[in-house]
Amino acid sequence: MATLRAATTDDYAAFVRLFAELRTGDPIPTADVWASGIAPATWVATIEDRVVAYCYFQEYADSGYVRHVAVDPAARRQGLGRALMTTVAGRLRTQGKKFWRLNVKPDNVAAIALYASLGLKAKYLARSFRLPWAALEALPSLGAAVSVLAPERDATVEDFFSLPRGQLTESRRIGRTLFEAVAADGGTTLGLAVFNPNFPGAFPFRVVDHRATGDLLAAMRRMVPNDDNVNLVAEDDEPLSATLLQAGAVCKMEIVHMEGAL
Repeated sequence: MATLRAATTDDYAAFVRLFAELRTGDPIPTADVWASGIAPATWVATIEDRVVAYCYFQEYADSGYVRHVAVDPAARRQGLGRALMTTVAGRLRTQGKKFWRLNVKPDNVAAIALYASLGLKAKYLARSFRLPWAALEALPSLGAAVSVLAPERDATVEDFFSLPRGQLTESRRIGRTLFEAVAADGGTTLGLAVFNPNFPGAFPFRVVDHRATGDLLAAMRRMVPNDDNVNLVAEDDEPLSATLLQAGAVCKMEIVHMEGAL
């Protein structure tokens, strides 16, 4: 019989073990990142005091974003994923959230069926890319002006890119650097990059015109001059995907984005 509880900092070793089950190829978050940003927003399932599953989620103004759901292979088909998701949904409802969303690999049929049974529906396909920084010169540029996004512009930019209200504020809280690209001749928003220099990578990465990609990446590059690659996610954006592939990016995986009411 499994027991569900809030995660603690002492669960880091279990988190590391289960994080590998996500099979994203991403580096394992450090113990400090776990303690400060992930553990406080994570529920775990235990069997005989051993952590066998976890669910990490973020809370925004009126919605939640489930970031990880991982179950030990030996503990699957016992309803742990459903139990964790149901618990998180209840938590989000008590906090007044109206919607939730998540990403899942398209070949994870069992997980997609679970999420659909909880009211989530597939909205679009996203692609995760790894781009060599050496390819930066091959990317187009609009000569956009790129600067760190001012907090007072968060809501405006979220509305512009149809992002959940509060996502940018939360991203800033957990240490991301937010870049906005605007037209040099008029201030029109052209792109957004929520950059994690420790990865390094950007998610969300949104552009109105794919030619603004190079401008945003040039600003990101200045923060990580010694890294060889950068990771980007193109969400429901074929022109951006094509631009990255043409420049030499490798598609690491495809992702189905799902959303639903709580």
